[in-house]
Amino acid sequence: MPADDAEQIKTVDTDTLSLWLKARFSEAEFARLKAEDLSLEAHYCSCSDRPKPHFPYAAVLLKTPRGDLVARPELREVSLGFTAIAVRSGDRYCAVESENDCYGSFADLCEFTDFRFGPSLAAFFPTCKSDEDEAASALPAGALPAVAEPPRR
Repeated sequence: MPADDAEQIKTVDTDTLSLWLKARFSEAEFARLKAEDLSLEAHYCSCSDRPKPHFPYAAVLLKTPRGDLVARPELREVSLGFTAIAVRSGDRYCAVESENDCYGSFADLCEFTDFRFGPSLAAFFPTCKSDEDEAASALPAGALPAVAEPPRR
């Protein structure tokens, strides 16, 4: 986030996160949770990820003993807020509204965001996951891709 935007943020709207937690745990269960039972992780997917590139996407993961909430941070006027996009249990990602409606299992969060939002992002980042990039990402660490020799004259 540009420094100018960060300085303008006055509040962080955590309603999405709190409402999800309240729906997930009873009041008594929530009161028994320890600080180490909950964590918030930032994830930044990128075309430069190696060994496999991913479409650019920022997400946060609210980790709990009863599954994790995947949310997208969003800048709103002078506040930062979150939009819930999935619930993760193990490697399985499901809809927030109904955990019976699942997207599938994915190796990591960036694989999920590629699946879920990649078709929309591909138009804005046409070279992000090109065949050439995919082939280069499959090379062992430190190896350089083969370069075609220029035609002889």
